[in-house]
Amino acid sequence: MTVGNLALFLLLLAGVAAGWWLGRSSGRSRPVAGPDIPGIYQDYFVGLNYLLRDEPDEAIDTFIRALEINGDTVDTHLALGTLLRRRGKVDKAIKVHQTLLAREGLDAAFADSVQLELSNDYIAAGLLDRAERLLNELLDAHGTVRPEALRHLITIYQTEKEWGQAIASVEKLLAQPGHKKDSRLQGMAAHFCCELADRALESGDISGAREQIQRALQFDRANVRAVFLAARVEQHSGKHARAIQELQRIRQHQPRFLSELIEPMSISYKALGAEDELEDFLRQCLATEPRVSVISELCDLLLRKQGEAAVISFLSDAMKRHPTLRGMSRLMAMQANECSGQLQDDLKLFTAMTDKWLANKPSYRCDECGLETRNLYWQCPSCQKWDSIFPILGVEGE
Repeated sequence: MTVGNLALFLLLLAGVAAGWWLGRSSGRSRPVAGPDIPGIYQDYFVGLNYLLRDEPDEAIDTFIRALEINGDTVDTHLALGTLLRRRGKVDKAIKVHQTLLAREGLDAAFADSVQLELSNDYIAAGLLDRAERLLNELLDAHGTVRPEALRHLITIYQTEKEWGQAIASVEKLLAQPGHKKDSRLQGMAAHFCCELADRALESGDISGAREQIQRALQFDRANVRAVFLAARVEQHSGKHARAIQELQRIRQHQPRFLSELIEPMSISYKALGAEDELEDFLRQCLATEPRVSVISELCDLLLRKQGEAAVISFLSDAMKRHPTLRGMSRLMAMQANECSGQLQDDLKLFTAMTDKWLANKPSYRCDECGLETRNLYWQCPSCQKWDSIFPILGVEGE
């Protein structure tokens, strides 16, 4: 018998015993027949036998039959359903919760909890329409589980990319006591607005994109994605000076994303014919945030203005102060062009090996779950958290 099955057996055994004992205790003053004690013990041994034969599904069914549904065992049934769902037995979890809901005279508070758990089962099974209907019924009932129902609805609308409904659900949740200043919810709503802004930009609806960006910033003034989108809209409209102003906000308030703003900042400065101002900006960044992206852009600028010798001198000094593998690889590649023979061959080999190794290295990491990826995602594909992925810094990163 595996450790997981043993733990499951012990939990179910404790639940059944607790439910039976509570039923007996609450029924001592009532002249009603008690449960069939020998029958319960027989079910225990039958269930244990199934576990010993590594047949957990049959064991679970046996324990479910042993645990009579009454006011004292509803919590145990709820816990059992949750356990089944977490173990991937979603169909059995649905059966447990549907059986509970079908019981006549179930207390309203318990009924709401069971309905909430059943909606979780449906979400886990991918039956999102059924889950949505149950959750909307809970909202209409204005019960104590309303905040949790809204959270589950937000999950459903995210999955279905129904961003408008997701925003409406977040607004309802923010209106609930204790949730009005929930920064995670506010950040989430801002991203939903950004999703709509992205759609508007793809369809050429600039005014619609502006409206959604402003709405996003009302939810979260510090939302980096919204500021990037605002700069993108200004660039699309030919207003590069305003785009630069937007991007400067990111440098001031979210310096971890400095590497992401170098390219759009460079585009706008060049569109204005202001390469000297771009160089000043890059050198200011280098003094406080010596990132590879900053150094690389400065190298490109110096190469056009002063030639390779100036770039090699600048890059050599930069690597002494802030060494990174990407910076060293570029320096070796440029130095290889300045020499010949075996040294040139060795430098080219070093550069090729380093570039090949770096090509497989991630550039971003999730602060929540540790997922590493080559691309920037505003929502982590693994843990589903928003605003948790940032550029990797250090010798192997930026």
